[in-house]
Amino acid sequence: MEILRPRKRFEFLCELVIVVAGFDLYSYHVHELLVSLALFSVAFLLLAITLVAAVLLWWASEQLANKSGPHLAKLIAFSRRLMAAYAKF
Repeated sequence: MEILRPRKRFEFLCELVIVVAGFDLYSYHVHELLVSLALFSVAFLLLAITLVAAVLLWWASEQLANKSGPHLAKLIAFSRRLMAAYAKF
């Protein structure tokens, strides 16, 4: 498979967009599928961003707690016990 030059890639992308737009105008079902694809893509992207943000916040809080020294060790242990008790419900 040969690697396409940037101009060829742009032409290929334009042709692909024209074909998809043609199918979209031709068939109601294709239109519905494209709209559904767009909505679910946005929904899953937002979900993924939310999950990554939650993991990064958790990691940052763990790093901060580890660097804070032994002062907060009891508080961290207490909060973990509370989370474990809450998870049992």
